Amino acid sequence: MRNFSYNFDPRDFQRFQNAAETVADRLGDFFNEMNKNINVDVDITKQKHGVKSRIDVIEDENNVYVHAELPGIAKEDVSVSVSEEKVLTIKANKRRLYDDNVRSIRNERAFGEYTRNITIEQEIKTDSISATFRDGVLTITLPKPESARPKTVNINIQ
Repeated sequence: MRNFSYNFDPRDFQRFQNAAETVADRLGDFFNEMNKNINVDVDITKQKHGVKSRIDVIEDENNVYVHAELPGIAKEDVSVSVSEEKVLTIKANKRRLYDDNVRSIRNERAFGEYTRNITIEQEIKTDSISATFRDGVLTITLPKPESARPKTVNINIQ
């Protein structure tokens, strides 16, 4: 067995600690800035294991759009709801394509129930929400009320 010796210099640790704090501060700034720009709160607590989905939340002047990837899930196994608190809930069930009486050689795909909650911070008209499901992508359109849309006032130049 070999013996290793290292003369510890406290300045080495201090340099490492300073670098780690700088990285942590920059990451914190990055995520705070992302949260300001996206303006949504995403709850992923129920998808730590099993079926997962990636989402995009975008907006234009008239609508907020949520795009969720749900590959391998049938339209009939997807449901969408919104609460009074503007929490959008996507539920899906990904079913196995084979019976339980077969022997699995390799199992990498996840199956089961999936739930995703997204808090929408923007003003929306909850009675006019629509959704489409095509090619494994769920697109939810959340219309903004007239009062939440940007207004442009033309000024007469004399």
